[in-house]
Amino acid sequence: MDRSVTSPIIGLVIDLLDAVLYVDKKQIVEAREVRLHPSESHVLVCAVQGMTFTEIAQRFGISKGAVSQTFSRLAAKEVVVVNKDRLRKNAARVTLTSLGEALYAQVKTVRSHLSEDLESYLAEYSAEELAAVERFVGDLLAFTNESLAGLPTPGGHPR
Repeated sequence: MDRSVTSPIIGLVIDLLDAVLYVDKKQIVEAREVRLHPSESHVLVCAVQGMTFTEIAQRFGISKGAVSQTFSRLAAKEVVVVNKDRLRKNAARVTLTSLGEALYAQVKTVRSHLSEDLESYLAEYSAEELAAVERFVGDLLAFTNESLAGLPTPGGHPR
């Protein structure tokens, strides 16, 4: 494809990725005077979905140590209990506390509102347009996951 055609699209995609990355930077949830920042909300949702620390790290292109630190902060805030697996040194199970359940419910509410807004927005598209959008978003997600895995860390080392 001609670069003069793809360049504007690439710019829009990068702008979209920036917007998506920061869409919930302002979405701090709070319950019982405990606040969750977006990075904490993200890993909390992943843990509830049953993802391992390694899977969470891969999903966000961060180190397992960063994931572990986030869960340590959540544990210190009494949002979760992290139980290390004695048999598998690198495995852990995360359980929500009652506070964690309240905060998770708020995160789900925020995501539900976003889903409803997107549903309304996409209602204007035809079935063919929706199919193209679905294909593009799926391909973009796969590309982004692969691209994040290969990006160097701030120290210059690949992830």
